[in-house]
Amino acid sequence: MANALQFSQCSGNYPNPVNVSILPDPPIFGQPVKVFISIMAYTTVEVGAYVDIQVNNPDWVFPFTFQQDICNDNYVKDCPISNAYQFNYPYYFLVGSKTLTVNIKARLVNPDNTILSCIDGSVTIQAPVSQK
Repeated sequence: MANALQFSQCSGNYPNPVNVSILPDPPIFGQPVKVFISIMAYTTVEVGAYVDIQVNNPDWVFPFTFQQDICNDNYVKDCPISNAYQFNYPYYFLVGSKTLTVNIKARLVNPDNTILSCIDGSVTIQAPVSQK
């Protein structure tokens, strides 16, 4: 995928490898990005699985964390997943006035708290170019 930001697998041993990439690279505040995700589910991704995401910046006092249920009409419509699966979705970074670099760690977690996959990496979101 040309000019795509690719995340790395976290250190550790997780049963389901996942690839996540973002286009364009770099993303720009206020403009759409596409997130591409592919996973090989050696361990079944059960109904009720969620992605636990932590976003951090050295200048922030606390990281921003949230959990997203993935087995729904917006993400994965066919849970449980027990084979290869791919999906993509559009995302918008809200408007920002200056470039921001954040560290992201995302873990795919089954309802029994088994961590199936983990990725991490840095994303630099560019400030929009002002039109004069």
